[in-house]
Amino acid sequence: MTELRLDVDLLHPRARVWRALTEQRLLREWFVPTDLTATAGETFRAFPPPGLAGLETPFDLDVTAVSVQERLAMHWRDDHTHTEVTWSLADNGAGCRLTVLQTGFFGVDGTRRRRELRRSYQFMFGDQLPAALDRLASGEVDLGGVQADLHTAIPRRRETVALDLAPPAPPAGASKRLRLLSLAGAVVLIVLISTAVAVMIGGDGGGTPGRDTEPVYGLGSGVQSGVLPTDPAAAASGTPLPGVPGATAQPGASGSPGSSPLAEATATTPAGTPLTAGYRTIALLGLGGFDTEVTVRNPGTSPRENWTVVLTMPADRAVENRSTSAVNFTQDGTKVTVTPVGAARTVSANGSVTFIIRFPALLALGQAVTACTVDGIACTGS
Repeated sequence: MTELRLDVDLLHPRARVWRALTEQRLLREWFVPTDLTATAGETFRAFPPPGLAGLETPFDLDVTAVSVQERLAMHWRDDHTHTEVTWSLADNGAGCRLTVLQTGFFGVDGTRRRRELRRSYQFMFGDQLPAALDRLASGEVDLGGVQADLHTAIPRRRETVALDLAPPAPPAGASKRLRLLSLAGAVVLIVLISTAVAVMIGGDGGGTPGRDTEPVYGLGSGVQSGVLPTDPAAAASGTPLPGVPGATAQPGASGSPGSSPLAEATATTPAGTPLTAGYRTIALLGLGGFDTEVTVRNPGTSPRENWTVVLTMPADRAVENRSTSAVNFTQDGTKVTVTPVGAARTVSANGSVTFIIRFPALLALGQAVTACTVDGIACTGS
């Protein structure tokens, strides 16, 4: 078992240091972006910035024990490591001592990663944290029991202001200029809000939802049009699809009339009624990244065995399986191939299987998968 220990003496009281260790807005000042709080039994998420040695990928934090202003015990885990992490506080002269203890499996090359983590911890706990505590101390103002915001490097002072003083008269012409600037600012604000709303509700590209469409939610939500029309007459006559040489309409598949197949749709469809699939994007607001929820459906009258879904991510970044009981996946760059496990291998007649793949990234707001296929056929609306 590998162990990493770091002791840091801080010239601040335990109450103040505890705030810096457990409040999200303070953690962003010196640690990494995270939704961590001192709540035992809960699981949180951390997103290290690029280039932070030893912490290259996002990881989960399971809070196992909390003793206020004394001890915060966690279990940190990602695809390669599982470690127990404890932050402990003890009084030490004019301030307190913070002890960071991490034990467990640090990965295949544990020795190298422990050295990298020690360097990163010395920077975060030895440099960043004391600086954040100094800013916190300088920004603390007694407002009748309410703490003022810490984000200032200059202590704010109370000043006595005579209540009967009239505000100075604005210079000539200033009032008109102020009104014009206010009007311009209001116009810009309205444009920004309208754009944000359009992005939030327009993720499906303006297509008409299908009869079985479920509500789409989350910033960047959307569905991908199918490749085959549903017109029975076209299916019976074998009418060629517009813009797709040699392709004809087929019965039993749903989608937008006249849609073109995606590049990924090259696999041979199994015999019988083809499976269909729909997806929707769930934005991880406040944390970055997004979840892709895929539902594979069997519209036929008999069960279907095995299936394959291929997702194309917006960038080459390691994804996470949030439905390990239902699927496995392999990844090759931006291409993620998902296959079922256990009971999910069989999709019953008129039944479905749902799974979630997570794309973790700090700056992925508004992004989504760029392609989705099931057994080589493009996904339709979920």
